Amino acid sequence: MGSRRLQHREPSGENKLRVERAVRVCWYPCILGLEATTPLRWSGREHLPAGAALILSNHASLFDPFFTIVAARRPIHWLATQAAMQDPILGRVLFTFGSVPKKKFVADATAIRQLKKWADLGGLVGSYPEGERNWDGELLPLVPGIESLVRLLKLPVIPVQVLNADRVMPRWAERRRSGQVEVVFGEPREFDRKTKPELIREWLVEKLTIDQLDERNHFPVRSRGKLAAGLNNPLFRCPKCLAWDSLVADDDLLRCRECLATWQITTRNTMEARGGGAQAMTIVEARKQIRTRTEAEAFVVDEFQFQRAGVVAQSEPMHLLDVSGELAKPLGEWRMQLTASALRFIDAVGKAKLELPLAEIVNANVELRRRLTFRMKDHTTYEVALPLESPLKWAQLVEHWRLAAGASTESS
Repeated sequence: MGSRRLQHREPSGENKLRVERAVRVCWYPCILGLEATTPLRWSGREHLPAGAALILSNHASLFDPFFTIVAARRPIHWLATQAAMQDPILGRVLFTFGSVPKKKFVADATAIRQLKKWADLGGLVGSYPEGERNWDGELLPLVPGIESLVRLLKLPVIPVQVLNADRVMPRWAERRRSGQVEVVFGEPREFDRKTKPELIREWLVEKLTIDQLDERNHFPVRSRGKLAAGLNNPLFRCPKCLAWDSLVADDDLLRCRECLATWQITTRNTMEARGGGAQAMTIVEARKQIRTRTEAEAFVVDEFQFQRAGVVAQSEPMHLLDVSGELAKPLGEWRMQLTASALRFIDAVGKAKLELPLAEIVNANVELRRRLTFRMKDHTTYEVALPLESPLKWAQLVEHWRLAAGASTESS
């Protein structure tokens, strides 16, 4: 069944007053509501100017926009993905506080015009240069074009670090934890059209990077268990034996079905060795190890099937939707089948129902936690929801093979 995207507030003086009133009315109840499970602290709020500015922040949790608005005690008109605007809870928050819907990894001129209108009205506007939430607190590569946004808006840029959200609300986790989150507003800096893009990018990387090994950037976190649930999404291979889709979560334990290596997951996002020859490591280190070793291989899940039929990977049954327009259109319940040249969607007997040439796919990326989207050169966008498999695994597989097929590296 299709779902209509949530509407947004148009930039206007009247809507600006509505949003400001909403922040004033909601601020104290929000502080009280957060105090029980997610005490919110902040510093550097004096760096916020009375008028317009561009807020650029790291992005680890779904509620980073909300945290930053409450910490600023002012509306921030965030660029938000359409998927986030559709979320029943977060979407309502983003609508209330005047966020601007933007197509993900696309040069969305309409969204940028709306952002500029909010700035012209004297509002704070914001964006996440990583383009999506990171998986382990490590800053992702900044999206192409963020420098152009900075130079176009010609506003003071305020870097923001959201600390500890990667432990309280990890992107992969199925259950949130309890712990303090802190929002740190950095000193503003102004750039003009003559500033070299690489200088803007270097400055942003420096200001938004959080040292994950420095415990001063984190605070104690409490949990009711199930710390390992969902971790097989970013860890789609065993860090020890590299077997694909082999990690099984059991409360706080993560175990490999193939080599029997076992780790206990902690609230500090570390993996403590518990058997099977496992070595202690952080989740950040485990992801780096998997990424490094996978990049050195052929990106093939089943080598025998690849040699016999040219199939790189085949998914569980899932629902495919066309989300190009205002209404999501269901296309069918099929399996994905990836080859070196195409991404196919096949029925129960193996018949191809839809085939997407890899050279025509612009990018593959994960929306929210279980949604995977593919954007095509003709601007068609497809979305699948994987109930059990790692969508991150599929995004990286498709990205690797589409580049191998000669597709463009342009992603914005």
